[in-house]
Amino acid sequence: MPIMRVERLLYGVDDIAECARFFADAGFVLVAAEEDRAELATQENQRIILRHKDDPRLPKAVEDGSTLRELWWGVEKSADLKQIVEAIGPAAEYVEEKQIVRAVDPNGLSLRFEVSNPTPAEVTKRTSNQLRNIGRVNERLEAYGQGRPLRIVHVAYNITKAKNEESLAFYTGPLKFKAVDKVLDTGTFLQSEGDIEHHNFFLCFRPDKAGINHIALEVRDFDEVMEAGNHMITQGWKESRRPGRHTLGSNVYRFVHNPAGGRIEYVADMDRMDKSWETRVFEKNPGHNIWMLKSSGSDTGEN
Repeated sequence: MPIMRVERLLYGVDDIAECARFFADAGFVLVAAEEDRAELATQENQRIILRHKDDPRLPKAVEDGSTLRELWWGVEKSADLKQIVEAIGPAAEYVEEKQIVRAVDPNGLSLRFEVSNPTPAEVTKRTSNQLRNIGRVNERLEAYGQGRPLRIVHVAYNITKAKNEESLAFYTGPLKFKAVDKVLDTGTFLQSEGDIEHHNFFLCFRPDKAGINHIALEVRDFDEVMEAGNHMITQGWKESRRPGRHTLGSNVYRFVHNPAGGRIEYVADMDRMDKSWETRVFEKNPGHNIWMLKSSGSDTGEN
């Protein structure tokens, strides 16, 4: 019953129109806009669904304000849904006519499972030059401008310390996620059974509270991470930390505050770990960054 990827994210928000504008600026394609909901998609056809936070159809929130209300995971085929029900047990609900499974994790986060519906994105690798490794001759690079997310690559979710072991048992047990990196004072990076991404889900207890931390959007490369962040700032959205490259996962990143809850993270060049990878355990966090952008604060970059 391999879980393949994040399929959809359902948010309950204060202002649907503002949040739809945010995700459109972030590079999602608007596929539905109604008075009481909006829906936007990545290039690989993962969906963001926005409803008002007081909509009675929404699952219960685990934190106040605009936030993630339900996380949908995509499985390979319909037979996998019955296996998920059997694995989770009586706490799971199988809605056969809709081909979905519903459950709630130990943190109160509503989960939904459905058959994945990907649209493979076409990506051309940008050429580069390095000493005698020449990939580009008589050709100038052009700006990406706005970022165009290929996919939602992972979700980072805050949990309480008290729920850490129970949460890990739930995700690594019946749902068969694998702990790739376990940081004993921070949280655990989890990889879904159907993927080799460094992590598809990060359970973080360092804030010792429950709620959405961020979602990560994969773009093509370093340049698009930087340009996507620049575009968001130009559109009036606020960056949450300086750009850098993570220690765990190795990806280049750039974070922007999300009015729907938490943040978005643009990422590129993340580690892949196949199933031969053995879980690493760190007593203490090995550090957030390999590097983070520094500035003297006086150079405008215009000279």
